[in-house]
Amino acid sequence: MDAAELLNRYGTGVRDFSGVDLRRISLSRADLYQICLKDAILSGASLTDADLRGADLSKTDLVGARLNGASLVGASLYGADLTQVEMRSTDLYRVDLRQACLKGADLYESDFREVNLEGANLCEASLRGANFRQVKLDQVKLHDADLRGADLRGASWMGVELIRAYFEEANLSYANMGGVSFEGANLQKANMTCSVLTGANLTEVNLMGASLKGTKLDQANLYGANLSNADLTQADLKMADLTSADLSYANLTGADVWGAHMTAANLHGAILPDGTRHD
Repeated sequence: MDAAELLNRYGTGVRDFSGVDLRRISLSRADLYQICLKDAILSGASLTDADLRGADLSKTDLVGARLNGASLVGASLYGADLTQVEMRSTDLYRVDLRQACLKGADLYESDFREVNLEGANLCEASLRGANFRQVKLDQVKLHDADLRGADLRGASWMGVELIRAYFEEANLSYANMGGVSFEGANLQKANMTCSVLTGANLTEVNLMGASLKGTKLDQANLYGANLSNADLTQADLKMADLTSADLSYANLTGADVWGAHMTAANLHGAILPDGTRHD
């Protein structure tokens, strides 16, 4: 089926195009409101600026498709294959992306407000500047994902996988990340103010210049972490492992370090909990 036939049938009121082979079809700027493309093949398709609000794209093959600027508000992409898809500046408000594969996808500055991403694969995806405020990222895979400058305020991270993810200058304030493993992640200059990182694994993680004001880091593993120039004002570091951590020029004013392990930690130039500066 080509674009002309599909649009003609859609214009006559047909909405169900389940299982149709539409690979490499061009439907840019098309009005496809509430269309059903369940199990369809749309690999390599051009859907730039298309209106796909309320569309059913569950289990659809969208590998390498272009959806830049498209509106997918309320659409279902449950279990869809979106590997290497282009979705820059796309409106994904309330989209169902459960179990979807977005590996290597370009989602620059896309809006994920109230999106369901449970079990989604976002490994190697470009998510720079994306909006994830209040989003549930439970069980999501983010290995090697680029989240620089992303807004993740208030997000939920239960069971998320963040190996080698990039979070430079991302906003992770007021997020619940207790027990999460940030193995190999880069959190340089990230804003993690008032977030919960109780028991999190931050071994050798780069937190240089990060804002951790009022953050709960009790029982967190910060062995060998780079916390130089980090702001840890009023942070909860009870029983945290800071062995061999770099805390040079960090601000620990008012921080609770009861029971923290700081063997071989570098405190040169740091402001200690009592407000004095370490030599």
